[in-house]
Amino acid sequence: MVHALACGAVVALFGLSYVVYVALRALWDLFAGKVRLSARGVRARGTCAGHTSGRYGTGVVVTFADLSGMTHHMVASAWEGVLPERGSEVEIVYLPRNPKVAGVWPVRALVPNALYMAVAVPVLLAAGTACLLAAAWIARTVWFSG
Repeated sequence: MVHALACGAVVALFGLSYVVYVALRALWDLFAGKVRLSARGVRARGTCAGHTSGRYGTGVVVTFADLSGMTHHMVASAWEGVLPERGSEVEIVYLPRNPKVAGVWPVRALVPNALYMAVAVPVLLAAGTACLLAAAWIARTVWFSG
């Protein structure tokens, strides 16, 4: 009975540590994408094609042309400030190698995201490490106590 409970606890702790890993990976990808966009992005002018509303507020649909002349659409979600009218110009930034990665210029939320990362990453790392250490402790005391 003890071995079954210990096995369940170890599996649950490994599962929780995996969830922590996925959360860390998502945070890193989000932050690194914003940094990459602001550092390597090319600024361009786009045209407001319309508006959309969703989970995070009102967004603006922007149509823009990349350096090769191809037309792309992007949605600037959670628009801050006054919404541009249809047909008005919006300054955007996009990655030249992948124009589907685009955002409104200037790329906002780098400093708040950096502060958030400075708090969230250590907390998540500590939680993941605690899960793994607890799993190792349970395994050692139940199965390898002799």
